[in-house]
Amino acid sequence: MLGTAAKSSIPRKDGPWLHAWHDPVASIKAKSECVRLVDLNGDSSNILLVADERDKKMRVYKGTSVVSEHQLLDQPVSMCVFYTSDSSSSTPAIGIAGGPYVFIYRHLRPYFKFTLPFVDLDPQDESIWAEMDSGNVDAEAGWQMLQQARDSGAVMSSWSLDLLSMEDEMARAQYVAGKRGVEHKQHTVVTCMETLRKDTDAEDAVSSLVIGTENNQVLILDPSGAKVICHASLPSTPSILAVTGLYDIEWRIVVACRDGKLYTIKSGEMKGQAVVQGTVIELETQPNALARIEKSIYVTTMDAQLSCYHIKGRKLFSVALPAPAACMGVAKISRSRVVEALIASLTNGEVRLYNGKHLIHVMQFDDVVVAMRWGQMGREQNSCAFIGRSGSLTLKMMSRQANLEKSGADSGPPAEQDMPLRVPKKTKLYVEQSEREVDNAIHMHRVFQRDLCKLRLTTARSYVKIITSGEAGVSTGGGGGGVTNVRLNAQVMGLGPFFKIKLDVTNGGGKPLSDMPICVSYNPEIYRCEKPSWTVPMLLPNVTCTYEVSVKCIHEEGAADAIRVILVNPNSSVPLVSGLVNMPISELLED
Repeated sequence: MLGTAAKSSIPRKDGPWLHAWHDPVASIKAKSECVRLVDLNGDSSNILLVADERDKKMRVYKGTSVVSEHQLLDQPVSMCVFYTSDSSSSTPAIGIAGGPYVFIYRHLRPYFKFTLPFVDLDPQDESIWAEMDSGNVDAEAGWQMLQQARDSGAVMSSWSLDLLSMEDEMARAQYVAGKRGVEHKQHTVVTCMETLRKDTDAEDAVSSLVIGTENNQVLILDPSGAKVICHASLPSTPSILAVTGLYDIEWRIVVACRDGKLYTIKSGEMKGQAVVQGTVIELETQPNALARIEKSIYVTTMDAQLSCYHIKGRKLFSVALPAPAACMGVAKISRSRVVEALIASLTNGEVRLYNGKHLIHVMQFDDVVVAMRWGQMGREQNSCAFIGRSGSLTLKMMSRQANLEKSGADSGPPAEQDMPLRVPKKTKLYVEQSEREVDNAIHMHRVFQRDLCKLRLTTARSYVKIITSGEAGVSTGGGGGGVTNVRLNAQVMGLGPFFKIKLDVTNGGGKPLSDMPICVSYNPEIYRCEKPSWTVPMLLPNVTCTYEVSVKCIHEEGAADAIRVILVNPNSSVPLVSGLVNMPISELLED
């Protein structure tokens, strides 16, 4: 449980929020990308990690106290927590981006440093520095040549920019002399960073770092953080990332760039391939916060607008805010159903809670919240850490009775509930029907019992027909080939047009089964399957065999239809077991 401060100017009654703790003198300077909640010790009790930009330290909060501080090697740009293995005893690694490096920590100690790939130099810039290094061109002539190359549109390296900024001729000569014999390489820097899970959508799943760089690149590292396994080039420098999906199945990255546009990067047909979609969302002003909820993209801009777009680029709605937004986050609450709400912090001190375009609650702070992080704090699932512009730290918890389905102004019974109903008068037909029921009560009850028995008999016959024909998900008879007990489960993965059907076949009987064919029946006008049939060599008792079927939707409009998976009995014309897979509507593949 979180402690409570003795003095706090923040009111305790905050609608769905419960006040936990407030420290006005925490002296923290950080943005949302440098604040994380993580189970670092594997005891299901999360701690708060903050990469402070003011003193370049990583602070570790457990409960309401700072348990440790660690000096960082560079100015932090972003901090992410990721798992490198799927072992239950593994602890997460911490990646802190700074300059051209990503510093990876294990057990809060430096473990590995990843360096971004070098940038290709402009041929004119490289040739001029080669001439100055060999001595064929002096510093003054090289300075003039660099000026001409810059005016002609050549991309200048950091060496060239430093040299062109010098006005003293002696200083330029000393700078060129100091660069002689040094290999000319151009570094880039990290602008933003997030994580992408590998194959499972779980908090402790293996994940990879997704890095945006100053040279318009988006890089995806392997889970160990040692090499680049996928990359994509954008027309502008990325500033904010919103990552969804799984790397092994399908993923999307929405990127807000400095040119005021939103780009979407998705997985290609081959693993390790990234495709930049042709749909580009152009914003009216520069974006300052980005979030992704299901198939909707939420973005706040500097003109005090909260806009929502579909992933296909269509604008759904726009909400005018009373002040520009400072930061934004997503509150995900899992109860009887998963509810995702939007938390937006404004520069006037308000923290607003939205469900879609509906305003749920407004909470007023004494300070402008410039960073926030939703997640588990300690053992409380629904918590949020807020960092103010003055350096304050506030912890809030979401009430377990909070209703985020609709606005609190619409709560309560409708006004029509207090209005009496107009009961109609008893008619002559109603009186006659009542008398008939009283006179013929025994006969009517017997007719009801007879119809109920017929309904039960029809239901039993239909159930037996499904079992014997193999259309159920479980088979207890082999259709003449002996008694068996086979279970078939199917699960669809992917958004389309490429799907994967995961099949789990379990032999619940006491004898092994061999040479069992599996067939996939589908509509050829809608789907295409690379391998519609194959043979299972052996099904051992109580052992689950897993198979994957690749299916592609070839319909132009992304229509959906059912696909039947049949486990054939070699000794009978009746299928051993079959299952019907209801396919979702496919997303269209853009050129």
